[in-house]
Amino acid sequence: MTVKQYLRRISGAALALLLPCGAAGSAPPAWPAIAIPAGIETFATGGEMRVNGLPLYLRGVLSARTPDQVAAQFRASLGQPLAEHAQGGTLVLGRALGEFYATVQLQPAGSGTRGILAVSHLGAAPGPRDSATDRLLSRFPAGSRLLTQTRSVDGPRRAELLTVSNTMGVEANVRHLRRTFEAQGYTLERTDSSTSAPGGATSLFFKTSASEALAVIYRDSRGNTAIALNTVTRLESAR
Repeated sequence: MTVKQYLRRISGAALALLLPCGAAGSAPPAWPAIAIPAGIETFATGGEMRVNGLPLYLRGVLSARTPDQVAAQFRASLGQPLAEHAQGGTLVLGRALGEFYATVQLQPAGSGTRGILAVSHLGAAPGPRDSATDRLLSRFPAGSRLLTQTRSVDGPRRAELLTVSNTMGVEANVRHLRRTFEAQGYTLERTDSSTSAPGGATSLFFKTSASEALAVIYRDSRGNTAIALNTVTRLESAR
């Protein structure tokens, strides 16, 4: 079996970390151009699809360089503000691009690197709202709508990624999230802001003894505020 064949086989499992749901074909939006750094090969793996009711575009990533080297290249090509999360042996980089959100997932493959590049269109209409959605949205300002929801388990760790949109300003969302998470026992570890970046993005990193949470808040191209919230909890502590 070649390396590419192996990567195609595991691409479904890799996608589960990002958006683990059934998909159906749909007319794609105008995808943003993602600059692929020199020395990194990409190949088709899934292509254009619809997940959670949102358009999604996938490419496989392959490089003879180490994950640290490939991550440094993608940090330079994606630009700032950039959200980062390490889960086990996997590094996930995320960047808001207007009403799109790009994610690069990187893992070691021998002496090189394999990965998945995913771009989701957050501006597409979400699915119907139910009581489970209401519970998920309870951390966010009133009027927020759920765009995507992702859950995955990696050994003793449970990860969840939500993307949410509302009409409140970035700063109002930042204040609301700080109050909500601190009321739930989280400590704000750091805040990063980039007023020069499109959307004026702000990143908040919260932590407890059992959980970590990273929120990236920014203005999308429609003037709404989008929030990408990634939480990781140790399962033995969550019981």
